[in-house]
Amino acid sequence: MPDTLITNIGELVYFSPSGEKLIREKNCALYVVDGLIRSFGSQDEVLSNVSGNPKEIDARGCLVTPSFVDCHTHLVFAGKRAYEFRRRIEGESYLEIAERGGGILSTVRSTREASEEQLVEIARRRLDGMLRCGTSVVEAKSGYGLTTEDELKMLSATEKAGRDHPIEIIPTFLGAHATPQEYKEDREGYVDLICDEMLPAVKEQGIAKYCDVFCDKGAFTVNEMERIFTRAKELGFELRAHLNEFENLDGVRVACELGAVSVDHLTKSDRDDAEAIKDADCVAVLLPGTTFFLGESEYADYRMFKGEGCRVAVASDFNPGSSMCYCLQSVAIICAVYLGMTPEEILRAMTIEPAYSLGMADEFLWREGVPARVNIYDVETLEELIYPWGVNHVRGVVVGDGYFS
Repeated sequence: MPDTLITNIGELVYFSPSGEKLIREKNCALYVVDGLIRSFGSQDEVLSNVSGNPKEIDARGCLVTPSFVDCHTHLVFAGKRAYEFRRRIEGESYLEIAERGGGILSTVRSTREASEEQLVEIARRRLDGMLRCGTSVVEAKSGYGLTTEDELKMLSATEKAGRDHPIEIIPTFLGAHATPQEYKEDREGYVDLICDEMLPAVKEQGIAKYCDVFCDKGAFTVNEMERIFTRAKELGFELRAHLNEFENLDGVRVACELGAVSVDHLTKSDRDDAEAIKDADCVAVLLPGTTFFLGESEYADYRMFKGEGCRVAVASDFNPGSSMCYCLQSVAIICAVYLGMTPEEILRAMTIEPAYSLGMADEFLWREGVPARVNIYDVETLEELIYPWGVNHVRGVVVGDGYFS
């Protein structure tokens, strides 16, 4: 594919080399050579350094930003749970449905029944949709297999779905998502299975970078999380955690002490949690789309985390039970209305901060030589990105040397 030149950019929004400042410039261009950013800024200056015959994309006076990073998704699963959504509308809670055999275990049954090839096909369709909505990097968790064989199947499907796809997938092992039915009376036995068999098998196959644990009311205890994370660290996994969605069990402190790179959900978190996150240089990943989809009124306190100096990311938590949405633009309006986040804060929380949690923030600090991951929109300013809501404003995405529209 030829090099790419984006011209007539009405507003170009990007981060300073240190990542501390968000810069907004008018009347710009951006030049990509061999899939890497060569130059950007004033259109006249960029055009003076263009050579050859690049593919030109006319931004038509509209907004251009770095593309989105979704650092918390459950990409690979089979089956649907629309009937559970109806039950919640009619008054049952998420936890009540789970206690009656629905919830995560419902998706486990469907995912176990699906072949790896079926899971790959399903995941690739979802990745295509994510790309159309402006996401170029996705963290993807297992957790709907809950046997060694099925967890490996999910992670293998994740890897295969990402082959030759423009979206970069970062895989996470989440065997500690729920206790499967066959271990209902033997929780310790299931934790043994995770530590003694699942984690070593995943490590041997090299198909996950992270280990995650769902530590909350109705899920795994802090002691169980600590045991799993200790074993995962011994094997060389980095750590992420689901925490404080339903109840504060003091797991944030423990996860941070063990070196977790992100702690996610945090709806029930307090200032002590925020202080622990800040001190550990961990990332607080908020999932307001989940709160919205569950019909809850208490959202994670963005201002508290920012006030304590935390890095704060926002992700979709795309999953079949509590957040059936992979479009981060839809999550953005929730951030604005319910978390009081500004457009600048939202863009940061959906680009550089989640990238930091995945160890790739440097790739989102634009300069010559970084991989091109660029969104072109059909609105003119950053404010408009969240103002007409319920609409996908992405007109096209440049990833490397490809343009997808």
